[in-house]
Amino acid sequence: MSFVRLTRPAGWIAGLVLLGCSVLASPAQAQAVAVVTNVKGLVHLAPGNKSVSLLSELAPGADVTLEPGALLSFVYLQSGTEFQLSGPARATVGAAAPQSVSGASAVPRSSVVAAETVKLQTTNGRVVLGGMVMRGPGLERLKLIEPTGKVLSARPGFAWSMPAEVAVAQFELREEGSDKILLSTPVPGSQLVLADGVALQPGVNYLWTVSIDVPGANSLARSSYFSLPGAQERERIEALRPGPQAPFSDRLIFASLLEQGRFLSESRKLWQQLAQERPDLPELRNLANK
Repeated sequence: MSFVRLTRPAGWIAGLVLLGCSVLASPAQAQAVAVVTNVKGLVHLAPGNKSVSLLSELAPGADVTLEPGALLSFVYLQSGTEFQLSGPARATVGAAAPQSVSGASAVPRSSVVAAETVKLQTTNGRVVLGGMVMRGPGLERLKLIEPTGKVLSARPGFAWSMPAEVAVAQFELREEGSDKILLSTPVPGSQLVLADGVALQPGVNYLWTVSIDVPGANSLARSSYFSLPGAQERERIEALRPGPQAPFSDRLIFASLLEQGRFLSESRKLWQQLAQERPDLPELRNLANK
């Protein structure tokens, strides 16, 4: 039997990745003070006319130009205030607010979610979001989808993908570091919802494993971890959750906060929704497919 075990949640981060396609300030320049939360149309940075992309960082003194019909929103990391520019316009990113050079002035907007952007920074001031990277031979034949990281539901649903020729998977659930099996059952298909008799506790790491027998090949098994947050953390997250009709940038920031807080399954679902809503933004497709 071939068994590839994924490391616990801290090991899922193969490396923290910057989500901007490129850093918009050289190392010699000041650290970023704002991050792009929405962009439509042609927006570029001087000098060099470098395109500004979603989740790019903006440092003080950045000179942005919007062509006619373009839109740019960015939120200041310390204050949580978001500013929106509409083209044609040109502005310089100040330390706490943009200064208009030509065209309409930036329109400020504040929200409860945007106020949390300070938590998206690392100690060196850069905006970082984590990405789960799972590796191993045969991964394309058996892949665990959810839950991963922290989950908000006390009765999480489990989902995985497996070869079409396999009809039944063996599912197992246990606490990390314990030999006590909470659940072991064959599952037809690739989904399972825990029965009411299986009680999960906040703050405990749970290991779940899916095993399959592939006709004409070796057996495969994959494992992953998840945990439930405490009541206080769950309430804080739910209080920040924007509604489905909330501004795009609020939902993007919330997805980023979820990922930063290691609510990986929750954040992936929101990235997928945003990617469907904005097919023009390849950055969202990359996040949705992680």
